Amino acid sequence: VEKCMSAMQMGTQMIMWLKQTFTEADKNGDGSLSISEVLQLLHKLNVNLPRQKVKQMFKEADTDDNQGTLGFEEFCSFYKMMSTRRDLYLLMLTYSNPKDHLDADDLARFLNTEQKMTKVTRDHCLEIITKFEPCTDNQKQGLLGIDGFTNYMRSPAGDIFNPDHYSVNQDMKQPLCNYFIASSHNTYLMGDQLMSQSRVDMYAWVLQAGCRCVEVDCWDGPDGEPMVHHGYTLTSKILFRDVIETINKYAFIKNEYPVILSIENHCSVPQQKKMAQYLTEIFGDKLNTSKLNVSQNVKWLETLVNDLNYTIRERSCLQTSMKMLKRETFQMRTAQTRWRMTVN
Repeated sequence: VEKCMSAMQMGTQMIMWLKQTFTEADKNGDGSLSISEVLQLLHKLNVNLPRQKVKQMFKEADTDDNQGTLGFEEFCSFYKMMSTRRDLYLLMLTYSNPKDHLDADDLARFLNTEQKMTKVTRDHCLEIITKFEPCTDNQKQGLLGIDGFTNYMRSPAGDIFNPDHYSVNQDMKQPLCNYFIASSHNTYLMGDQLMSQSRVDMYAWVLQAGCRCVEVDCWDGPDGEPMVHHGYTLTSKILFRDVIETINKYAFIKNEYPVILSIENHCSVPQQKKMAQYLTEIFGDKLNTSKLNVSQNVKWLETLVNDLNYTIRERSCLQTSMKMLKRETFQMRTAQTRWRMTVN
């Protein structure tokens, strides 16, 4: 194990990076780094360590006869001191009894006790060592040093998150009302509700992040164009049409489950007609004007896959007499996507 120190313990790509970094930091080209050159390097790399701590690690790494400078091997040792996570090192010692490495039995005990993994086999532990241990000698002996342990713990394989949950594993055949729904309020805003910017990009972002309920606050705009913004504030305004186009594009890229589009309607009847016009133009011949059974209160999630559900909320004394926006349900259908808009 003692052979696997400094540069020998690191992977090929890491060694190449360290050599390049060492060469660039060696300003006078004498093949070594002074404390001032190391401090300049750390500043360049945005490493914020107390100066006294840096000097202490520099002194511990400076082990040859040429005191006051670090050769490349010493620089690798310095980097190892600087990059080793104390919490992971102490965790490793807890299960190594206490050695400076974990063998397969130690690793199995760690995985069972600390990570709560079940059915851990010796072969699985050896696979982890082979994959994450950078020192060849350690690999041959079936040992996992601090660098290999750190590599494992920082990798997806070391996540405590159950990998089975990266895909949908719950019962998705329940009524829609049985589920918590990831929702967004004032989706269009980039910041606060009083003075921030409204951006259509926010709809693309939240939909791809997994949000299934977004809000659209609609108000009369200039030139007969309905606008989206937070009313009676200084937030900026964006076109309703741009919002619908963005939702149309991004609703089901990352997620097939239904999207609820909550439209807070403050528009006059003429601009509501404009909204309907844009919905039909954007959705095109995918739009189906057949009515849903509005008396059916329970909506089963599996029947709403790739559906976009619109709920229009009327505010104040605004009238919505126009036929396309009153008691009508529209469904858009593509090979993979159906859209639904319900007006209450």
